[in-house]
Amino acid sequence: MDNASGTSILLAVAKAFSEGTSKPKRSVLFAAVAAEEQGLLGSEYYVAHPTFPLNKIVANINIDGANLLGPAHDIQMIGKGHSSLDATVESIAKEMAIVVVSDLTPELGFFYRSDQFNFAKAGIPAAYFHPGVNIEGKPTGWGKAQREKFIAEDYHQPSDEIKSTWDFRGAAQQAHFTFLLGYRVANAENPPQWNRGDEFEAARKKSLEGKS
Repeated sequence: MDNASGTSILLAVAKAFSEGTSKPKRSVLFAAVAAEEQGLLGSEYYVAHPTFPLNKIVANINIDGANLLGPAHDIQMIGKGHSSLDATVESIAKEMAIVVVSDLTPELGFFYRSDQFNFAKAGIPAAYFHPGVNIEGKPTGWGKAQREKFIAEDYHQPSDEIKSTWDFRGAAQQAHFTFLLGYRVANAENPPQWNRGDEFEAARKKSLEGKS
């Protein structure tokens, strides 16, 4: 689950972009950065040594673990309310008949603990997605209970292995959502912007002005 499943989504979305016949207007970079748990070191290094100028990177979409519980009626957007990415996310969710919810555990500060944070600090509009917990065909609260069970028993443990109970339809749904978001952002006439007054807006303005 953590985090070969997220890496598999990254690879699946990259494959979809590379094999698609309709290429996006903007380049799309896929990066599997290391050492998040040690202090976001991989993303910190990339932002310090980017392969494209930071003011040319229009957005960062971060993927962590995949939804392995089954198709969900929702998806968590960590960073919801920060930027105009919200509108694109909501539009895709509506098409897919799912609901976008904010971070279900904001007290854990996930936006500031995951790799998109280094991109946001550099001024790049960013969003990070957790699987939804309202699982198709399951009773209310089942998905949340399964998530809590994973954290209690398998999170960062040798027992975090492939389970016969995993339902990969949820991961496929999440990969589809991620592909659509990347494709829409890559083709958008206007790049995403931080909301006015957001804590990361000043960094973007400084970057666009060519100031380090």
